Amino acid sequence: MSSSQKSGVRSRESDSRVRSPESGNRKSSLVIRHWSLVIGHWSFVILVLLLSLPAIGPLLQPGYFWGAHDARHSVYFLYQFDKAIQDGVWYPRWAPDFAFGYGYPFFNIYGPLSSYVGEALHLLGFDIVTAVKIVFGLSVLLSGLTMFLFVRRLLGEAAGLVAALVYVYLPYHLFDLYVRAALAESVGFVFIPLVLWGFYETVTRPRLRSLLGTALAYAALMFTSNLLALMVTPILGLYVAVMLLSQLRITNYELRIMQQIARLIRAGLWPLAALLLGLGLSAIFWLPAVLEYKYVRVDQWVGGRFAFGDDFVEIFQLFSPNWGFGASIPGPDDAAGFQIGLAALVLLALSFWAVPKIAAAATRRTLRFFQAVTILLIFLTTPASYFVWAVLPLSTFAQFPWRLLVVIAPFIAVVAGTVAGQKAEGGRRKSEGADHSSSFLLQPSSLYLVILCSLILLASYPYLRAEVRDPKPTEGPVSQAALFRFQQSSDEMTGQTAWVRRIPNWSTLAEQVERGGQITTKVNYTALPADQSVGVYSMEMDSVHELLWVGTDKTGQSVTFFVPYYPGWTAYIYQDLGPHDGNLDKAKGPVTRIGPPVEMPQISTTPIEGWMVVPIPSGSHFLELRFEDTPVRIAGQWISLLSLLLVAGLLSWGDWLANKFGKHLPST
Repeated sequence: MSSSQKSGVRSRESDSRVRSPESGNRKSSLVIRHWSLVIGHWSFVILVLLLSLPAIGPLLQPGYFWGAHDARHSVYFLYQFDKAIQDGVWYPRWAPDFAFGYGYPFFNIYGPLSSYVGEALHLLGFDIVTAVKIVFGLSVLLSGLTMFLFVRRLLGEAAGLVAALVYVYLPYHLFDLYVRAALAESVGFVFIPLVLWGFYETVTRPRLRSLLGTALAYAALMFTSNLLALMVTPILGLYVAVMLLSQLRITNYELRIMQQIARLIRAGLWPLAALLLGLGLSAIFWLPAVLEYKYVRVDQWVGGRFAFGDDFVEIFQLFSPNWGFGASIPGPDDAAGFQIGLAALVLLALSFWAVPKIAAAATRRTLRFFQAVTILLIFLTTPASYFVWAVLPLSTFAQFPWRLLVVIAPFIAVVAGTVAGQKAEGGRRKSEGADHSSSFLLQPSSLYLVILCSLILLASYPYLRAEVRDPKPTEGPVSQAALFRFQQSSDEMTGQTAWVRRIPNWSTLAEQVERGGQITTKVNYTALPADQSVGVYSMEMDSVHELLWVGTDKTGQSVTFFVPYYPGWTAYIYQDLGPHDGNLDKAKGPVTRIGPPVEMPQISTTPIEGWMVVPIPSGSHFLELRFEDTPVRIAGQWISLLSLLLVAGLLSWGDWLANKFGKHLPST
């Protein structure tokens, strides 16, 4: 065939392809199908958010539920966090007004993520209380959305919708919101589904994108609540191990033992890398929290009414519809409700019929594991499990067995979604185990889904209540004086460092504020010599720093501060360059100039109160007391920074790395 003939044939073939009506119809159908899937996905997302709105109804009322267990704590945590931010501390660790103004390293051991979100809202113009309410509301809406996204990956949109609603309206979730008002734990509901989803992906579809997403989700959970991360992590380890072992046993049984072990190690590197990267990203928080935990008094947290004991959930309480706003007490007569919820329990029971119908083996194994975890955790909340708690090393941290309900929530929500799940046909969906064209319960219409979602909402509707009222004088309105009154009336937020032997119940600082004054210095002037041989003038003070002019003609003198010692507090002595006339103008301060540092005096403490005592040299000098980062905190900062740079680098250079090093490092 000649060149011109070949050209003509190609031209005719090209023309026939262009003019082919079947080709045009196929392209049109593909476009229509693509956009219908996009619209379908977004419609379910919108539906999840809309159906979650009734759960935040009590938050939309004017006022605040001041009587809830931790409602005042959530407000004043943000109040103290904001005070540090306003003082220029980008990562607060010290709460200056805790313990009646003496201070406490609260944010060094308490997850700060919810406080950062609240502070961002406050800086946008919302008052402290409104910012806290918005954070609560966002935690509800986003928790439903993250649960939907996870279960949609496993079972499809319909199952994702059901699981999201079970998760949002689970009685314990509402209990956390409106009875406990536990802000950090409520925000933690957002990240647990993302963590479960992430580790599922690192095992079933290991990619760079899933590794980074899992690391970020785990770091966010750690930043939100270290206690919640502590309870979830052992289950995650077991979860990953079960998935890895089951895959090897079922799909690679023909391999030799050493080959099996090698494949297991290679497959386990992905979730291990995600965990380590997540720990690296959050090291700025958890590393000091763990290593400096010994420097705080923990008897206030694990003793008295917080001691582990008989705060189990009786079997009948898991099913009881009783609901109240009282506190947990030993025995079965709690004024609060600890039920799992009728809708969740019924769907849990039905899941044992639904799960075997799931076609994809990986999804089926995951769901069976979730069922087993749910049953085990429910057992651990009951008195029958006391022998287990007696040997658990972390029982003192969990304090109350009913706190496991927060961990039960995501697992029972996922398995509840299986009753609206979809089974795969002909292997058309690889590992998801879902085909959106068929369902064993949703045929031929969505009427069943509508009824099911309605029943979930109606089952929890009686619990959508909050005791909204005005603050008592011992609670608010939000101010430093009200914070001190709340501490005194409730014996809360009075934590102490390990150097304190006597826990205060009031202070001269609090008394000064209560009388309408302000705290302008934390110097204990009553500890100065009565002969006035030591002159002290406070020049400036904020939440983590105070600068004084000090002068004395005697040796062996010192200045005592109303601040308990904790690692990081450091004292500096600076030269007084003068000139000054010896007079202290109250408006202008000492007429002098501050010179370079000449000494870092060793800080000692008073034997009972643990207050810091700083020795001063003879002559005229300046003394600065400053709360600084310790080597442990600096190490945590650098680890987090390097981990963040690693994430940014992998996101930016992932494609290049994948092309250079091959399929073992998938593209983002």
